[in-house]
Amino acid sequence: MKSPRVAFLYSLLIPGAGQLYLGERAKGLTLLCMSAGVMVSLIISHTPITCFFMGGIYLAVMIPAALDAFQTASGRPRTFTADTVPYVIIMLLTVGPFAIPLLWQSAKFSKTAKILWTVAVILIAFISIAVMTFTASFLEHVMKQVGAV
Repeated sequence: MKSPRVAFLYSLLIPGAGQLYLGERAKGLTLLCMSAGVMVSLIISHTPITCFFMGGIYLAVMIPAALDAFQTASGRPRTFTADTVPYVIIMLLTVGPFAIPLLWQSAKFSKTAKILWTVAVILIAFISIAVMTFTASFLEHVMKQVGAV
């Protein structure tokens, strides 16, 4: 029997670690992927606005993960399964491709919906990267011209 407190603490520190501790490999890896997505976003852009939004998203991943780990280790019925359609869609739109494993584990989506959401999220990610790259390049060009004047 695994300790509910240890499972809770692991998932509180690193969402998914408590699930791995409990032997729930697929769920643990899914939560770790989502956490990695948030961390990558924070590393790439450390503006105050990004930190604020990513902090909120991290809480939306961490709190349910920690509660789930505690409930699982305690043998209690789970109150939050992370399988609700709104939660999965919100995670896909905020964490992006890092939440795709959550989508594919969900029984609430048909195979066609999973494929369409996967393609859409990947396209959104590529378009976002392209827009950010173009914007950064454009702003750098403008800054050079302003500095040359």
